Amino acid sequence: MFRGYDELTMDAKGRIGLPSRYHQRIEQGCEGRFVVTVDLRETCLAIYPLPEWEKIEEQFNALPASDPALALLKRRILGYATEVQLDGAHRLLISPELRQFAHLDKAVVLAGQGKKCELWHKEAWDAMSAKAQMADFSAVHLAQAIDKLAL
Repeated sequence: MFRGYDELTMDAKGRIGLPSRYHQRIEQGCEGRFVVTVDLRETCLAIYPLPEWEKIEEQFNALPASDPALALLKRRILGYATEVQLDGAHRLLISPELRQFAHLDKAVVLAGQGKKCELWHKEAWDAMSAKAQMADFSAVHLAQAIDKLAL
């Protein structure tokens, strides 16, 4: 389970160190193996532990190949998907293509999203956060969202 927000520094080779609070869970849950791909809704990356990613791949494989919209979705998500292994210093190497997609450079944000993490350019995260704070959420919409979570 990934939760929380971390401001990280990406080195010149495109490596980010994962926060120490995840180290033990990562070793037990996925042996340091992840899949990194693009997000569909935002200009950020999604980082999945390999076992979680394999469930997503199964869902993709069950989709009909004849649907053009699904083919495009599959091409984008699976086409960018890159398997990565943590190095000895608990760092992930993000490929140049993925860094370019999400406009990543030195200052990045790792945001826990439960079964996955999102990796954002720090300025893009700040802009998205500011926009979300300005959004006008009605009490009805908030109540509906909370009901879906069964809180």
